Amino acid sequence: MKRIQNHIVYTVARALKRRGVNFSEESNPQVREMHRTIAALENHVISFNIEAHPNGSWSAESTNIDGIMTGSKDPREVPELIKDAIFTYFEIPPHLCRDNLLRSDNEPVTVEQRVHVGA
Repeated sequence: MKRIQNHIVYTVARALKRRGVNFSEESNPQVREMHRTIAALENHVISFNIEAHPNGSWSAESTNIDGIMTGSKDPREVPELIKDAIFTYFEIPPHLCRDNLLRSDNEPVTVEQRVHVGA
């Protein structure tokens, strides 16, 4: 139920932002803490190990911040759910979640993939 409520608040806030409402996301203490934490990381990047499972689902876990993890059955949801996991970890209220709080336009995205072969 909480996830549905958060999604509704996020969607309404996005619509209001498109109409010019400013929520001053950058001045929020949780957003500032998130930015400080990411800035302190190597290359200013939260890294993830993304695993594809035989049943078609996937899971992602941060390799440099303990406790950020997510997953789904739909691989198209990877970027959205990773951002959601980061916002959740830093307790960013849903009305303040904005994609560009995590990544600037035209910034490259790197996906690290590891393949393990069993003997």
